[in-house]
Amino acid sequence: MGATKSLKVKEDYSLYNRLLEERKSIFTEVIEVNKVGNNANTLSQAEDVEQEVITEQVILIVDVKLNNYNFFQFKLRCKDYIPNPFFRFDSDGETHRNRIEGIPFEEQAVTPPHFHKFNENGIEIAYKTDKLLDEKESKALEEINLCIIHFFHESNTRLKQDDFPEVKISSNSLGLSFTSDDPNENIDYV
Repeated sequence: MGATKSLKVKEDYSLYNRLLEERKSIFTEVIEVNKVGNNANTLSQAEDVEQEVITEQVILIVDVKLNNYNFFQFKLRCKDYIPNPFFRFDSDGETHRNRIEGIPFEEQAVTPPHFHKFNENGIEIAYKTDKLLDEKESKALEEINLCIIHFFHESNTRLKQDDFPEVKISSNSLGLSFTSDDPNENIDYV
């Protein structure tokens, strides 16, 4: 799978940087992730994001796998700016490969969890923050409500003044968590 490219980001990288780095706000204290999204295997919720860099609407999307609540994504998206999310976090999934000149081959593979953003050439790259590189910090960030704080710090997004939202998954259900673990795992049938 090739890297996503954006001519718009490449043509005006300073605008992209401003969009990513300048303050963004949401006003929803609890993000309720209850509805099946575009992908039938995912629960999804979108929230409006207030920002002053571009006039087009920006949204925050929280996606959670139906069969594994530890597999989630946070995305900042503006369809009128570029069709794909302009910034994203993947808690799990495939290793991303940054096939970019100047990056040594052994450093090109970026395992999840990781962030995605665009570089000055308009190429989407994956990267890890210091917290994601630290084994203990990374383990703690497997919890969605701790991780959204990290995502908000990295994208300069806040709830109201300087708070962070809480994510509730399937709050309109019985509260049972489902995983794809094999119930027969570690059972010896002799």
